[in-house]
Amino acid sequence: MAILAHNQSPDWNEELYLGTLERAIPDPQNPPSGLVAHFAGPREGGGWQVIDVWESEEHLRAFLEGAVLPAAKELGAPPFDTVVTEVRNSLIP
Repeated sequence: MAILAHNQSPDWNEELYLGTLERAIPDPQNPPSGLVAHFAGPREGGGWQVIDVWESEEHLRAFLEGAVLPAAKELGAPPFDTVVTEVRNSLIP
């Protein structure tokens, strides 16, 4: 079952996001297993958000624990919140 992951923090910014992304996915042509789509941008009111679609929550958790969290820790980034929901429908024109 596909899932939607919404990661966000009022304490993150584009610089922290890009630094983490470079470390977590060094080759964008070789994305992590199970990633369907990735979107990122500023939050209204400040901070940063990332919205991903994954094939499963297991794929998401493996990527967070194996790549994102270690990269963020290396940069001294603050924690972020993650909300996971089931994808019920999608439309990709």
